[in-house]
Amino acid sequence: MSQFVPLTIKSITPQTEQAICIAFDLTPEQQQRFQYQPGQHLTIRHLTESGEIRRCYSICSDVQEDMSIAIKKIDQGQFSTWANDNLKAGDQLEVMPPQGVFFQKVAKTGGKNYLGFAAGSGITPILSIIKTVLLQQQAASFTLIYGNRTWKQTMFAEQIMDLKDRFKERFQLINVFSREMNDSALFNGRIDAEKLQLLFKANLIHAEFDHCFACGPNEMMETVETVLPEFGIERSKIHTERFNTGAVKKATAQHIGNRNEEKVNIVLDGRELIIEVAKEDDSILDAALRAGADLPYACKGGVCATCKCKVLEGKVEMAINYSLEPEELAKGYVLSCQALPTTPNVRLSFDE
Repeated sequence: MSQFVPLTIKSITPQTEQAICIAFDLTPEQQQRFQYQPGQHLTIRHLTESGEIRRCYSICSDVQEDMSIAIKKIDQGQFSTWANDNLKAGDQLEVMPPQGVFFQKVAKTGGKNYLGFAAGSGITPILSIIKTVLLQQQAASFTLIYGNRTWKQTMFAEQIMDLKDRFKERFQLINVFSREMNDSALFNGRIDAEKLQLLFKANLIHAEFDHCFACGPNEMMETVETVLPEFGIERSKIHTERFNTGAVKKATAQHIGNRNEEKVNIVLDGRELIIEVAKEDDSILDAALRAGADLPYACKGGVCATCKCKVLEGKVEMAINYSLEPEELAKGYVLSCQALPTTPNVRLSFDE
């Protein structure tokens, strides 16, 4: 279930001074295993002298291109800094097959008018969705509100401008810069509540969009989720993808009060193992890893859903959830990195 595959890097293209785009050279067998949908992500494992690092990166290519991800160097980012400074064509990375449902539900229902909000590296899954919509849905249009500090720091700037030129009637691009002046004050600043209200008043965004996608800082995402319904866009039409987990990790330790040690049965790759969740464990995942189980995981922050599993027996409670849809929750799916047992005899499956 959590098996990593060594993938060879085909090319590395600088995007900004702090970001690169990595395209993979997949064998025919790997192409079958790594078939993906727009908006999905890859989990990468990197081994260092101090231990193992796992990171998730959204796929930024459309399904007809070489599978690609972008890695932006962040402050004190151990893997992102190493990747930007050291990776080259021909190197290999250990990668898990694609995961995520950012666009899958929408792909089934369809739509004609799409709206996207992206800031910084949040453009990566949005770009994959934009290209797929414009190339595969001939009657569809897409409006992108893209926030960055400056034009020079804008990831995929040239590629997005090429899309604008190619699909003039169907793709509208609105750049918002926080540290560079535009001709209109409307396009200066950040994508906040006031900015959204002004964009609505200018009729640049409206209630007729069939679906809205947002990826970027948590503050921007929460603003989009709050403001858009006020202007008539139903909450069910707003789809978000989060990268940053720093603000949520502290919520996991004490979200359940007094509790007993419980044994949990875990089904993985057709086999069943029993682990003991101690009082000091923050989650079922932590308890399983402590016991030596090789469960799938990445962010440990309730964001990426790599650790998703299904409750077969008993009950668990999650601290937070930023990735599972209501339909998945109704079917019994939970995030093992956020879940703790609230009854005896809990049984989970990672094979469902």
